[in-house]
Amino acid sequence: MQAVSEGIIDRRAGDYVNPRTGDAVPLQSAMSDGRIVVDHVTTTRTPEKHHSIGLMTIRTETETREYEVIGAMDTRARQMISADQVLL
Repeated sequence: MQAVSEGIIDRRAGDYVNPRTGDAVPLQSAMSDGRIVVDHVTTTRTPEKHHSIGLMTIRTETETREYEVIGAMDTRARQMISADQVLL
């Protein structure tokens, strides 16, 4: 939750926001590129909702997860840095 409160993770957009540049990328991309290391802490699921419209059924499911950012990738230096260093 610290990363969310400090603006490093934008939960609404599902983005990682580089605190130095303000550039945002999807969390999945940031994880794949090694920019952030994510540890899934808890998962809460809401019940599925079904809506039938003629021949089509729409299923909606919401899943929320809390993330703890333990570091980020400095892409220029190609080194992992701690969460404390990211905030400097």
